[in-house]
Amino acid sequence: MTDRAAPGGLLTGGHVRVVTLDQAAAEARERLDEYESRYDLPSERRAEAFTDAQGHLHQTGDYLLWTDTWQRWRALTARLSS
Repeated sequence: MTDRAAPGGLLTGGHVRVVTLDQAAAEARERLDEYESRYDLPSERRAEAFTDAQGHLHQTGDYLLWTDTWQRWRALTARLSS
């Protein structure tokens, strides 16, 4: 995996950071742990943190990043277990 859009990544002509699937999964899990701690919810229930009393889901930056990280972590761990 590479960080193509990261500062200094391919899109800016810098160096590419190559990581193994294990490293990528561990980094994603670390980010998930941070969100779960901040919102006191497991990732499976993250929508609850962004749903108001009327039941409307507010797709804030944190919600979108948490969801993206969750999906990436699930895909990585699936690849590692196959």
